[in-house]
Parts: sequence; C-alpha cells; structure tokens
Amino acid sequence: MTSRNAADMQKTFKLPLLPGQTCGEELLRTNFRKTQLLSGTGERSLHLKEVPVDFDSTRISQTAAVGLSGSQRGFNGTATQGSSANQQGLDRRVLRFFGYFTESVTESSVEKHRVRRVILCYFLEDDTISVSEPRQDNSGIAFQGCMVKRHQIPRADNTGIINFNDLAVGVDLSFYGRTFHLTDCDAFTREFMAQMGAPMGPAEEIPSDAYATTRAPKTKPAVGSMQASTNASGMKVKLSASEVRAAKQFLENDRRVLRLKALWDDSTNLYGHKHFFTLYYFLADDTIELVEDYGANSGKDPFPSFCRRQRILKPRPGGLAGTGVTFGQKEAQADAPAYTDADLRIGNTITIFGRDFLLYDYDSFTRDHLKQKFGIVEYNPINVADPPKAPIKREPPPYNGYGSEEDSLVSWRSLDMKPPRKSNDLYEKFGDSTVKFSLKLDNGVANDENRRFVLSCFLADKTIAIYETVLRNSGILGGKFLQRQPVKNPETDQNFVASDFYVGQKVVINKFPFEVIGTDERSLSFMEANSSTFNKSNINAAVAKIQAMLLSARTGLAQAFRDADSAKLPLDVANLTTAFASLGLEVSQQELITVLRFFERNGETNLTYQVLAARLLDIDERPETYDASWEEVLRARSGGDVESLSVRDRVEAQTRRVQATTAAYAARAFAEQYQQRRHLFHSEFKFITDYSTDGKIGEEEFRAVVTQKLRLPLSDAQVDALAASMFPPRSRRITFEELVRLFNNNSNFEHNIAQIKSRRE
Repeated sequence: MTSRNAADMQKTFKLPLLPGQTCGEELLRTNFRKTQLLSGTGERSLHLKEVPVDFDSTRISQTAAVGLSGSQRGFNGTATQGSSANQQGLDRRVLRFFGYFTESVTESSVEKHRVRRVILCYFLEDDTISVSEPRQDNSGIAFQGCMVKRHQIPRADNTGIINFNDLAVGVDLSFYGRTFHLTDCDAFTREFMAQMGAPMGPAEEIPSDAYATTRAPKTKPAVGSMQASTNASGMKVKLSASEVRAAKQFLENDRRVLRLKALWDDSTNLYGHKHFFTLYYFLADDTIELVEDYGANSGKDPFPSFCRRQRILKPRPGGLAGTGVTFGQKEAQADAPAYTDADLRIGNTITIFGRDFLLYDYDSFTRDHLKQKFGIVEYNPINVADPPKAPIKREPPPYNGYGSEEDSLVSWRSLDMKPPRKSNDLYEKFGDSTVKFSLKLDNGVANDENRRFVLSCFLADKTIAIYETVLRNSGILGGKFLQRQPVKNPETDQNFVASDFYVGQKVVINKFPFEVIGTDERSLSFMEANSSTFNKSNINAAVAKIQAMLLSARTGLAQAFRDADSAKLPLDVANLTTAFASLGLEVSQQELITVLRFFERNGETNLTYQVLAARLLDIDERPETYDASWEEVLRARSGGDVESLSVRDRVEAQTRRVQATTAAYAARAFAEQYQQRRHLFHSEFKFITDYSTDGKIGEEEFRAVVTQKLRLPLSDAQVDALAASMFPPRSRRITFEELVRLFNNNSNFEHNIAQIKSRRE
C-alpha cells in the first residue's frame, strides 16, 4: 500500500495505522461490474467455417491430458496467454452419434437378448466422451440415463484415447467391456466431419428385438376407402345408415334397462348347485350384463359381474355358443346374430359362454316393455326354488350310564360345558308334594309273590324312589330298593312322572315288572284335586266314559249290573273290575275308585249296581240303550258325529243332568261351610271384589276364592259346576251385595244356593 493511499484511508475512515486495524484496498473500490466474455466479436462466436483447416486433435488431446485448459496451453503444448482451443473455435462444439448395444437376457422365455439404444457425445475441446441411454417408460431397466460420464476414454488396445478419427457411422466402438455400434449422427456432426474430410455414411436402422415388438403400439386396420379414411381423420360429416340407426336407438332408449331373473342349474356336476343371476338388458345398444345373486352367508366372493356388459352372440352350429362381442371388433363379427329383447321370455333359455340360463321372472318395467312392443300380456313366473328340506332332527346319543343323563347331554349340546339348569316351574306348582303307590312284583316267581313295595313319586323334579316293606320271617331284608332318581320308561323312552302310575297299571322299572295294587287316602285326595295332571282321577272323564258304556247296547254293561244285583254281589272295586274285565271294557281300577269315592263322599251309602247306574245316568227308570259302540257315544257327548242324532241329544241331556247333580252336591257342601264360617266368607269375597277392575265378581274370582283362600273340600269339577250355576250367561258378573243375597237365599235371581241344591235339569 502506498503512502498516498494510506493517507487517504486515514482521512476517510479515521483509523490508526496499527497492525490489525487497517483496511484493504477493496474498501476503496466504487465499480463492481463484471466483464463480458460472450460478446459478438470474441473467438467464442466463431462459425463452423472458421475452424482452421490444419486442425489436429492429437495436439488438443496432449494438451488436455495434463489437466490444463485451452486458455493455458497452445497446440504445441507450451503455456501461452493468448493461444488456446477456444481461440480455434472448438469451445462448446460437440459431435453426437446414435447407436446401440446388445444385452443378453437369460431369465426370460420371451426374449434371448435385448437391443438398448444409446447417444454418444464427443466434446472437441478436450476429446472427452459421454454415453447416455434415453429413458423408456415401464422398460424394467432400473438404471437409465447417463451410462458413461464425460471423460477421456482409452482404446480397448491401450494405444491411446479415443478421438474423433475413431468415430464414424457404421463402426463398432468397444470400451469398458461393451461394443457400441454407431448407426447415425446429427446434422452438425455430418457437416463438421465433411469439412474435416471424413464424410459420414448413410444412416442404419436399429434392429428390433422381441421385447420391443410386444410393446409396439397396435396399429389400426388399414382403411380401404376414401370415406373410411375421412372418418378416421376426424373429417367425417355424414353418418352411415347403421350409425344413424344406432344413434336413434341410443337417444330413444338411453337409461332404459330390462331386468330379468335367470337360473344356471349346475347341480348335475360334482359339488355343483343352482346359481341365481340377474340379467340386465340395455335397450340403448342391445348389450347384456349378468350379475350373480349371492345369498346371505353363501361363502362366495362377491364378484362385480359374471358377464360384463357386451353383445352376446347366439349359438351357431359348430361354434362356441354365447360368445360375447366387445366394442371395437370387426364389422363383420359385430353384425352376427345376437340376443335381443325379442328373445327375453319367461321359460326361454339363452346360452352365455357355454352355460344355459333359464329365464324365470322379470320386473314390472320389463313386463310393460314386452306388452307395449310385442303384445305379451301373460305373466307366469316359474318357481325354481328347491323344495324345503325337512329339518334335521338332532337325536341325542344313547345314555352311557355315567353320571346323570342331563349332565351327560351338556357335552352334546355345546362345547362350552356348564352345569344343567334346573327348572323351578314344577317346584313352584307342587312344592314338596308326593304321591305314593303300593306295588308287587309281577314276575311269576313264587318266592316274590308276598313281597310288597312302596313307590314314592316326587312331583317337583320327576324322580321316584322305591322302598320294600319288611315281612317277618320272610328271609328277605326290606329297606331301600331304588334310590331317589329319574328313571326311564322303556315304552316312551322318557322319564317316569307321577301321572304314569295308577292303580291297576303294570310297569317295568329297571327291568323289574311291577303291578300297582293300591294307594293311600292322601294320594287319592291330592290326585283328585289335581285332576288336570292325573287324568285317571278326573271324575268327569270317568263318569262320561262309564255313561257311554251304559248307553251302548253292544257293551252289555247295563245287563251285567242287573246280573250282579241279582247275584247280590257287594259293590266294591274288585267286583267292578271283574265285571268290566269280563266284558273287555278298558276301565282302570283308579277310575273306579274315583267314581266310588265321589258318590260315597256325597252321602251315597249302601250303593248297589242299579243305584250306581241310576246316579251315573241321573234317571230312576231303566236306561234306554242304543246300537252304537261306547266310543261313538263318547264322541257324541263331546260333540262328535254319530249315525243317530237321538243318541247325541240323549247324551247331551244326560250330561246336563250330571253337571246339575255335581253342582247340587257342591252347593250342599258350600252351604255347610258357609254356615260355619260366614264372617270369613264375607271378608274374602269382599276383598277380591274391591280389587277387581269393575268392582264386581265373576266365575274366575269365585273359583280363586274357593280353591285358594277358603280351600273347601271340593274337586275342580265340582267347583266349576257350582261356579257355572251361580253365574249363568245372563248375569256373568254381579256385585258383592248380590252375591251375599245368593248365599242367604233371599236374591231375586233363580240361582241361589238353595235352588242349586234342589235343582234337577
């Protein structure tokens, strides 16, 4: 720095001239413009014709080999300031050649080799070469683009580097293990090489390979007429007759679709079944689409369509039936006969892709279309559904004897084994109630004739237990014979219940034959009170049965009763059983016991056979018999049809008398209890009347008070007969005050207690 500049800086910046506190000369610059190197008068703007004729690429190669640019060394290899390759007009001058190389393909069944195109660029200023491959979409080649970066490439024989004298159209250029065949070059290269005295030959065609052939775009078929050529070029101004018809059909029927139901029966093949489809026919262009109807939980993949929208050809002899025709095919094939709406009828079969589809139904729009266009009015859809299969009844496996049967069935009903659930319905109805019967062995063994057993039936859980009574000096120990448990009935394969046992029955329990010979008073009363469960203790059923036998002349029961009175036989269960058995009439001892208990309980003592018959039929004279079986008479009593109507009328009259008699006996017992517990009767009936919806009492309330609150010693049949008599159809519901008048026999009605006791219909 001069002293003048330092003084100027001192004046300008006021800084001391000390080390580290001075500024450079750059701070004194006021012009920051950059020089222009690309002016129109420099060497870089030289045209191709300004290239010297005595140009030698060898000198440039030698100069560039030492890493110096053309601005530093001349053609003779000496460093100069003004002599350079740029001065010779070669800066940014590039020769471009086109070529290819072949690459073998070993893992393909389509091709053995592939031809890969390349572009080779030769830079004149420093003899460098770059090779690149044009990118191609979906070629499968991972690395395309720059293949060889720009640099000087040595020859394959190590005699130097490749220069522009080695480049020409039609030559093979080998380096880095590959051989590139040059097939063409650009216009600049041809002109440049021609000025250098090495003109290029004609361009060569790059050979094709199998891959390029398969990927080549399909050419449209040749157009043979001027009209077709005009149409293909977009210059068409006139439509043909077929195109006019197609356009008219589209404009008239666009968005109009016929929908039909079709069936393909494939059940004849192995694992085949019926396939149900919906066929759509598009009126706009006479195309068909077929969609399969998948049921719930069918297990099939829901494909969008079985047959996509297209024209379906009709089957032709010797050809594939039902072949589809896609758009854009040849005119000759498109004009082949195809299915139209004239072929769509219920019952017709159309063939699509070799499968026969039966048309069995269509919608209302299709029905209207066929009616308007073809005049089809009949509509008879075909029922193609399979007949309902009989439900498979799951039969439980036989009991294996381990544990209880209910516990064993749990593993059969479900894999998730849980303890069997017990029902409390029977326990809530019967509680701890039991009925007992006396049994004897019926095996014909003399040593077992005197053995007696007591069978206890537990109604709450349908179990039974058998105990053997102890007989002194019999040699047989008594006690528990069968522990309480459910037992199978070999006849019904169901567990025994209490209603299966009655006096006179023969049963087999665990392979031991037994005969029921009796029961106790408490069990009889319980069974009569629950006659709906124990049908053999139902007084109404037993009386109706014996009445039918007495009225039938074919049974001979009435004559047997007269003969028994003549022989002065006592009226007991044993003699009655013998009389019915001798006539072949099926009446159990339990039913006879129920009948005798009913009449003895109501004051009928010292009964005879004739008196019993009179009480049963409610007549004093000899009964009139009819020539009919007792089963027909019994059906007539219950409303069935018999040949003689007089028999039915007679039986109905006798039934009314029996009901009146039953009501009379019930009214007598009710009156006795009413006189003894008058205050309790009033309070119970008053309570249920106050809580009724209308403040009155009817048959249901009367029956509930008598059976549940007062617990009178009356059977269900007696309570029903008494309730029906006290509440006739003309007065179904009455007030509490009127009910008390009926009890006290001072009512204006004709059905008070006193009248019911003495009434005979």
